[in-house]
Amino acid sequence: MKVNKWVNIILCLFAFGGIARAQQVLSPSVVFKEDPRSHNMHITSDGKFLYTCNGGRAELGQVNKLKRDGTLVAVFPVKLDMRSIMYNTSDKKLYVYTYNKKLYRIDDLTQGTYTEVWSFPERSEQAAPAISSNGKLICFMEFGDVFIYNLKSGKPETTLHGLKCADNAADGGTAIAMDKKHLYTWDAREQVVYVYDLKGKFEKSVKLNQGFYGFSLSWANGLLWVSADGNYETGTWYGYEVK
Repeated sequence: MKVNKWVNIILCLFAFGGIARAQQVLSPSVVFKEDPRSHNMHITSDGKFLYTCNGGRAELGQVNKLKRDGTLVAVFPVKLDMRSIMYNTSDKKLYVYTYNKKLYRIDDLTQGTYTEVWSFPERSEQAAPAISSNGKLICFMEFGDVFIYNLKSGKPETTLHGLKCADNAADGGTAIAMDKKHLYTWDAREQVVYVYDLKGKFEKSVKLNQGFYGFSLSWANGLLWVSADGNYETGTWYGYEVK
């Protein structure tokens, strides 16, 4: 009788949501190989092409232009030690954040020229920030705190606290991705991505079955991306549909 009683209680908890559902495990929709010369750091899109940046050594700095399926179109030298690459919809330009805590606008990819936009001395040199879909904000993650700045003025707007992520930069503690409605953080060791609304309210977590490079968390072409870093050899990018 006691066993049957507990079975009924457990069944009721499942029926009313009292016990969490099994974590969703995602498989990538798009997979492609890429040679970054250093690290498979970050990815973005202008809606037609994908663009990746490498990182680790400024003298090897480059941006790759690829088709949506990952077919390489062109390679451009950009002599910066980059952590993230972002497309700004408001001015149709690519931006990169670098190890020296500066944000640059790419003026001409073919020439590898760029202009410093803002310096963020208070932010981490390992941050891989994201620009909002409307091009008005830039967001930095630092171990659970999200610092949001006005991109036009370079001044802080707000800070969100208590978001889940890794406790070190190499595993994703300074990476964040952003779409029109959500913020994405992760722990690359567990391959778990945490999904929040734009105000920092937790919605759900999902588990990825490929990709482990903590800095690489990105949003492009309606997909969430992470890489398996090649570490000065060929690496792999994985694009996931997160519903």
